[in-house]
Amino acid sequence: MLTIRRAEDDKLVEVSLDSVPDLLKHSDSKLWLHLDTPTAEELHFLRENLKIHDLTLEDIVKQNQRPKIESFEEYVYIAIHLLLRKETWNVEPSELDLLLGRNWMVSVHYGPLPDLLENSHLHERMSPALGRGTDFLLYTLVDLVVDSYFPLLDGMEDEIDSFEDRLLTQSKPPNMSHLLALKRSLIRMRRAVSSQREVFSQLTHHDFPFIQSENLIYFRDVYDHLIRIVEELDSLREILSATLEIHLASASNQLNMTMKRLTAWGTIFVVITAISGIYGMNFKFMPELEWRYGYFAVISLIGLVSLGLYFYFKQRDFF
Repeated sequence: MLTIRRAEDDKLVEVSLDSVPDLLKHSDSKLWLHLDTPTAEELHFLRENLKIHDLTLEDIVKQNQRPKIESFEEYVYIAIHLLLRKETWNVEPSELDLLLGRNWMVSVHYGPLPDLLENSHLHERMSPALGRGTDFLLYTLVDLVVDSYFPLLDGMEDEIDSFEDRLLTQSKPPNMSHLLALKRSLIRMRRAVSSQREVFSQLTHHDFPFIQSENLIYFRDVYDHLIRIVEELDSLREILSATLEIHLASASNQLNMTMKRLTAWGTIFVVITAISGIYGMNFKFMPELEWRYGYFAVISLIGLVSLGLYFYFKQRDFF
């Protein structure tokens, strides 16, 4: 679905598709075209009216592109990634394509963007941003994207802290599959954000058309945020790796303790079984069989040997 908006009196006003060719002829008209799961007809409209190159359209159709920035004669193409939380901590990158022209900007995403394009953002940030220029609208949109990373990082940090607390208190062992899912999500996030950091490094250190020099400082701010996010992701990965190692070491230690206990009890019962087996053979000429106190003597012997072995193993931390 294609939605076209323009800035009028600090408000965003939707315009019809038929009016776009005439509006593009006026340099003071600033347009924002957003496509949610674009159709072939809508992509054809971009090609014919905005002179979008076939290679760019191919990148838009074939999703999961690596974050990048490319400069063309009529526009600048930027591919970045949103981070969408699918399940509990299953975070997946989702491509957002941005095209910046002289007096227009196009954003393309397959699926809705409720957190970025909700009414509060549209009226409070998008409307004045478009009034200041399409390049400032581009900054506002990518700033919202980058800001959306921080709640995910805070949630993951709290989850990792919870894992650590449970390991230290031994109250409830963490779910191993949960830990591994969190680690995979951190790796995917790190891969996406580090590539975007390089994109904005190029954007702030090279001259790109349609981006005013006075607005570069805002893109540098986004670049600084990405550097901070990458550092936090690296820190979280290290903490999570250490947590996994502690969990595995704890599980291995518990297994060793269990095996030691089983070995100690097995040794005690082997001795009991050996003594019982000897006096259970029922040979006729066994001297102890005719002894009046033989039974009590054997029971006492078994008890003494068992207690001796128990305290022997206890001193060596088998119990």
